[in-house]
Amino acid sequence: MMHQDAYRRELEYLVQYAHDDWLGFSVITGSVGSLLGRGASFQEQLTLLLRIVDDLYDAGARAGDLTGSAQGPFLLWRLEKAEVHARIAAGVGSHSRLPDSGDVCWFTVP
Repeated sequence: MMHQDAYRRELEYLVQYAHDDWLGFSVITGSVGSLLGRGASFQEQLTLLLRIVDDLYDAGARAGDLTGSAQGPFLLWRLEKAEVHARIAAGVGSHSRLPDSGDVCWFTVP
């Protein structure tokens, strides 16, 4: 069972990361693994991942894509929270595993 204080600390770390840099999924999936430990099912991992995504959104982080352009290296998704949640859930589902950085999207606080 996940301890709520541990979740809060992980979320604070991820929010700060998104303030400082582009936050990729490898960091988020690392937090999921740390919080759930070994033996968690894919569904449990996905549920926690999507909770983190929702909480990141509530904290001001936004999803987007890296473009490779020097003028606009990050293209924000202009979507509401529910749309971001659904798009990420579909993207993760298409991989049938938790995503790595570069899969699905990145996060930043604009």
